[in-house]
Amino acid sequence: MAAGARGYLHKDASRAELRATVTQALADPTWRLAPRRLRSAEMGAAPTLTAREIQVLEGMSHGRSNAEIGRELFLSEDTVKTHARRLFKKLGASDRAHAVALGFRWGLVR
Repeated sequence: MAAGARGYLHKDASRAELRATVTQALADPTWRLAPRRLRSAEMGAAPTLTAREIQVLEGMSHGRSNAEIGRELFLSEDTVKTHARRLFKKLGASDRAHAVALGFRWGLVR
């Protein structure tokens, strides 16, 4: 309620109650997207990464080191670092964890 909710439903609410509540909420002209949805919409479209940059990002998302990613992709560790720097720049990420979080948010990695 402190975050702006006007009400709530109990987890044992019936389908009819849920349907009626959602219908009423959507009919309300003052209804707005939740703040989390707004932040996602404000992020815009996902940046375009190369296939190799996505592979490197996926390796990072699995907690692999640059050396491990390189062995998996048959690349040198320096080449992995180059791809990582480029994808950090494209994503606007400050580090690996930030890049992975953005990758998940944009649906670039699973």
